[in-house]
Amino acid sequence: MRRGAVVAALCLVVAAVQAEERPKIFLEKRIFAETSEGKKSFYEVHTVSKGENLWKILEGISPLFPSNYSAALREFRRANPEVRDPGKLSPGQKILIPSGAAAKVRRMVESGKAVPHRIVRGDALLKILAARGVPREDRERYLSAVMELNEPVRDVDRIYAGTTILIPTAEYFAEAPSVAAAPFPGPLAAAAPPAEPAERKPEEAPASAVALTRDVPPQPGQEAIPAAKPEAQLVSPSLPTPEAGSLIAFTAGVPAKEVPPAPAKPVYRGLLSDLAAGLGEKWIDRGTLYLPIPTGGEVVLDLGDYPVVRLSTGVDLLVDFHDGLPADVRALITETWKNYRVVSMGGSSGPLEMLDRFLKAAGYHSAREGKEHPLVIGEQLAIAVPADRIVLKTPQSLLNGEVFLLKEVSEKPGDDLSAVLRYAGHIGIRVLPFAVDRSASEGFLVGIDAEETEPEAAPEAVPQGGLAAVDYTLSFLGLHIASEEKITIGGKGGAFQLTVQPERIFDAGGKRYVVDAGKMSPPLRSIVRDSGYEIFSVGKEEGGRSIFRRILGVSGTPHEDRERFLLFGGEGAGFEVRVTGTFLTSAEYLGGRKIRAAILVRGKIHTKTRELMRRFGVEIVDW
Repeated sequence: MRRGAVVAALCLVVAAVQAEERPKIFLEKRIFAETSEGKKSFYEVHTVSKGENLWKILEGISPLFPSNYSAALREFRRANPEVRDPGKLSPGQKILIPSGAAAKVRRMVESGKAVPHRIVRGDALLKILAARGVPREDRERYLSAVMELNEPVRDVDRIYAGTTILIPTAEYFAEAPSVAAAPFPGPLAAAAPPAEPAERKPEEAPASAVALTRDVPPQPGQEAIPAAKPEAQLVSPSLPTPEAGSLIAFTAGVPAKEVPPAPAKPVYRGLLSDLAAGLGEKWIDRGTLYLPIPTGGEVVLDLGDYPVVRLSTGVDLLVDFHDGLPADVRALITETWKNYRVVSMGGSSGPLEMLDRFLKAAGYHSAREGKEHPLVIGEQLAIAVPADRIVLKTPQSLLNGEVFLLKEVSEKPGDDLSAVLRYAGHIGIRVLPFAVDRSASEGFLVGIDAEETEPEAAPEAVPQGGLAAVDYTLSFLGLHIASEEKITIGGKGGAFQLTVQPERIFDAGGKRYVVDAGKMSPPLRSIVRDSGYEIFSVGKEEGGRSIFRRILGVSGTPHEDRERFLLFGGEGAGFEVRVTGTFLTSAEYLGGRKIRAAILVRGKIHTKTRELMRRFGVEIVDW
């Protein structure tokens, strides 16, 4: 027999969870199915006739709502990767038609679980639900169901007039019957395996033997596809343990080979699924996945053992926790289905290596270590948040706020670290803190409780100049201001009396200063100076920073310029706050204001950064 006849088709079978259940084989000539999360969609072979286009063909199979167009087109592309332009089909061309979206609509409407509703101008989902009598307390779950039923609806507050959507009914939320009690009807439904006899006779075929090929009668006007392989039978080997979830690969005329049993529960599976969801990806681990092979047959995977992660990049990532997929089966999947990638987790040293394998297979723009080179927020006031991994999903992630920090923390992070992680989230960094229990080989995302929001305080910033800068500086430094005080100067023996009302008078460093903003004449300045006052001149063009520094100097308030000074955090804290600026170091001054530090920093400071510093007891002044 030629090699091509021997290796004509390859099928995968997931071992049953129940000991009495036998492996199921699915090999179809004309109809293929893909199941994800328990939802089935069909692929039918169709020969294109003259005058037909894709949408006409799809409408002929089952009515399509506009909301299902994108899903149907996406399924068509996946089933027909060789069709470069779905808008240009040639007469006589054979294609696989995905009818899943239409079948879903039909099943939902016929079963009474949903009703179609055409959106008109002025409609809103809450208004539609209220008109249908949905109780107020149930509307939240109805809104979630609307998004489940209608893939194009990404925002419940944004629907468009002229489109038709499915609205769930009360039957939608009713408990579904068990699969065993209600097998899926149709050509793909496999007959229930007969009960295993108490005693087997050597000459009898095993009860679990199943035909590998089932013919489906051709539809009118369509040609029958030649058989993919000759009739064959499967002789089931001894079953693995019920918990194994192992995989068995079969070829015609070749004995089945059994993959060694896997652990009952993959290590760090919960952690990986949490992190995938945190990255905005869809983790699917319920139901069965059917991947049809164009030459005949299909790959059948139990998603409970081989979960699929549907990535925002368009890639479907098949996670093999136990290295249960043989190399030839893996190659078959990835070569036939170009959007599928298989990532193996077997033999990993721990959760971080598993995470690295996932990130590498996902094909993100960047995923790097973030402890030696942590993400730093800000320059003069720099907040570093070391992380296990820093992920940029696309080249535009820095611009559109899609920077992810994956950081291992304790189950209950400290208050300071929690505040820093909240701060990172406020300014657009997506932080995914996770805890790991290595003794249990599992982990989970850690929730960071939100603090009570306080009214946003006005930013501390030195005014640009003039008397406003003088007043701000005097107030900030806590110096006495006498804005209404008058100076009376008299001659000898009371021969004359001169009264002067300066713009400002303040005490600093044991002296009294009269502020002159350019209104005092030179003779008057001389008289005031001779009377024991110091003149503090403020030029029209002098900036606020210069005025602040001069008053700081005459006041004698201790201060120090520091560069990249470690203010908070450090090794073991999980974060660092470093500041370059002028520190006011007077213990008396800081104690009087009940703060831990007051720092003058050049440049603009983000409001959330200022709030974080205020929480730490630090006053930041822009200048």
